[in-house]
This record gives sequence, C-alpha cells and structure tokens, in this order.
Amino acid sequence: MLDKLSGDVVYSPYGLTRALSVVREGATGETRRALEQYVMPPEVPGVISAQAAWLHKDYSPGPKLTLDTGPLDLAAINAWSNEQTHGMIPRILEDLSDDEIAVITDAEYFDGQWQHPFEDTRKASFEGAGEVDMMSVEARFEHAEDAIRLPYAEHDLRFVAMLGEWHDVEWALGQGTVELPRFTTESSLELDELLGLRLEPGRDLDALIEGPGDKALGRILQRARVDVDEAGTRAAATTAVTMRTVSMPMNPFYLTFDRPFTWAIEHAPTGTQLFVGRVVNPTSRRD
Repeated sequence: MLDKLSGDVVYSPYGLTRALSVVREGATGETRRALEQYVMPPEVPGVISAQAAWLHKDYSPGPKLTLDTGPLDLAAINAWSNEQTHGMIPRILEDLSDDEIAVITDAEYFDGQWQHPFEDTRKASFEGAGEVDMMSVEARFEHAEDAIRLPYAEHDLRFVAMLGEWHDVEWALGQGTVELPRFTTESSLELDELLGLRLEPGRDLDALIEGPGDKALGRILQRARVDVDEAGTRAAATTAVTMRTVSMPMNPFYLTFDRPFTWAIEHAPTGTQLFVGRVVNPTSRRD
C-alpha cells in the first residue's frame, strides 16, 4: 500500500484490516469474496485497540454484528475517536451523506518508550528539507548497511527505518550510532477506490445490518498520526468503514442552463430574496 501513497504519509494496515474484518465476517456473496484477505489479526500487546458500530435509527444490528453499537451521530463518532486515540485523532468524519446508514470504526493507539533513548539532538541537513532536528543515540542494535531496528522498552515492539523505499536487507547485530530526525506525520486517507472496494448495492450485508434497502460498502477512511522524539513514539489511527443503502432506483439528474433563466440570492431559512435577476445573454467579467 505504501508504494501507492506519495509524500509524507502514515497509515495503519493493522487498523484497516481489523475494521474490514468486521465487515468480512458478516458479508456474503461478492462482498465476502472482495474482503477475503482481511482476516482479524491477533491482538498485539502494547497496542490499545477499540471497535464500535454506529447505526441509523431505521437500522439494527444483524446476527453477525457483535460490536457495541451507538446512534449514527457525527459528533458521537468523532468524540469516540478522540477518546480512544488519547486526542491524537480528534475527528475521523467531516460529514455523513444521506445514504450512509452505518459506520464501523476501529481505533489504534500506541505509546512506546525507546529501550535506548536518544540523547544528543542538533540541527542537521535532510535531503530536500533543509535543516531539521536530528537526534542521535549510540548502542547495540540490529542493523544493515542502510537500515536499523530500534527496540522499544516493552512488548517486543521495534521501530524499523530504511533509507529509500522498503526493501529486503541482511541484518546484523553490532555497536554503533544512529541519527534519526525528530518528526511528526499526519495523514487523512480515503481508501475505498485505492483498495478496489467500490461494490454495487445488494443483499450481501443483510446479516450485518438489518433494515430497508439494498446495501453496499461506502467510504473507507483512515486518519493517522505518529510522533517520534528522543523519548519514544506515539502513534494512533482511526479507520471508518461506512455502509450505504439504496432504497429505490436512483434517478440522477443532469441540468444544463443553456437558455434564458431567472435567478435569486435568498436567505434559506426565510426565503427572503436579497437579489434577483434574469439572464438572456450571458457575459463574463472583463475586469
């Protein structure tokens, strides 16, 4: 996935898999086949995980949905994300569309201290970015010619960094010095198209969500953040998988104003017309 995302980016494949695995367990047909690879991974000590489902008032949990549920409310979903990620992901959704009738959320939070904390930080150049805060530590590490494994103090977790893109290396154990920039990265990703999971509505999700209309996966969103400093690493991600419904055949309209028309600028709550007019011969601004 990382090779499909450009620039500074952070995302959680672990959180994405956990969220989609909930849908997979309750799906049938083409949706189940499309999600076959997303099997619930085992819990990882040191990472705090949480999941929930949020349902429109006209829908209820199906027999395959075993998560705690709440009402489909934007403020409640975002408050849940903020709490579960200790403030690192204060919002996961900016809006909910009229056809979105359920959301599955997954939150991941990690706060780890280095086994060997960085001690010396100085200004140093970073290719393409100018001067940055460069941390330094000397200890015994697993390393390669262009890669390092930095262990955290607990839970057998480690930070792995490689110069350039991810690649296979030969690891060795030895004493040495590592210089790593202090950094924070935040990402907001919409992944459904990238994952090829834009599917047609049908009955595949009926065991997950009970209610009227054909249903399908909607948006797959993830917001993530990582902070790396001298003491350790904090990282968090919230993933939201929405489900949408089609209660009746959609008749999208296409309207072209290609003949004379009238218009108004009005106050929506009262209908008060502030400006009105007619266009017979459209002309563009010339100033």
